Amino acid sequence: MITANQIKHIRSLQQKKFRDRYHQFVAEGEKIIQEMIISDFADIVSIYGTIDWMEEMEAQIPGNVEKVRVSPKQLERISTLRSPNRVLAVVQKPKHPPPAQFASDDLIVILENIQDPGNLGTIIRTADWFGVRHIFCTPDTADLFNPKVIQSSMGSFLRVRMYYTDILSFIQNFSREIAFYAASTDGGSLYDMSFSLPAAIVIGNESKGLSEKVLRATLKEMSIPSHKQGDSAEAPESLNAAMAAGIMMAHIRSKTAAT
Repeated sequence: MITANQIKHIRSLQQKKFRDRYHQFVAEGEKIIQEMIISDFADIVSIYGTIDWMEEMEAQIPGNVEKVRVSPKQLERISTLRSPNRVLAVVQKPKHPPPAQFASDDLIVILENIQDPGNLGTIIRTADWFGVRHIFCTPDTADLFNPKVIQSSMGSFLRVRMYYTDILSFIQNFSREIAFYAASTDGGSLYDMSFSLPAAIVIGNESKGLSEKVLRATLKEMSIPSHKQGDSAEAPESLNAAMAAGIMMAHIRSKTAAT
């Protein structure tokens, strides 16, 4: 049976300051929890499941994980979802050191100040689809362990590693090994560019784009040409950051598939 202290602790993890204090985060949903049970991504501290879910899955849960049966009403109290699923887990935040080198076929994503958790989760999910194993981002980018990021990534956060770091130093340190392509409305059309791997796509803030210092460091700027109709007042000014990232990942993968 869940206690008042457990409810308080789980609900506190909705805030970044408590996720950082306790080095824990919350994951929800049957698919994500089932993947986490067999994944080496991080250690599950406790699982809170409805009676029917526990009866189906309890045998698969490692013995060192605390298992707590909850009613649907109790699950509603600790869930961040409008329609809670049957299970929620408290998970230890992992510590994954960044790689010292990259494979010859690596495609990397670099993010500067992406603020929307939904955008970040979608970028992670899309990166997983295109075989991106590493995402590097500035410390002011949305928190990977925000519940909205975890949910919108649909489990892809288990396979794509994210590192919060000084991306300018990263670009400078790997400038001879990796081809960096910055997303910029002033860049040349990505359809007219040639690409080589390993490569990195650099995406900026949803409203401001990339900072000048990052643009100067990457050297190669690329844009996605618009085919919009109508005058500027009727047409969108730019693409959503996650959508732009997906188009760029798809295009670079298609152009480097045989290399």
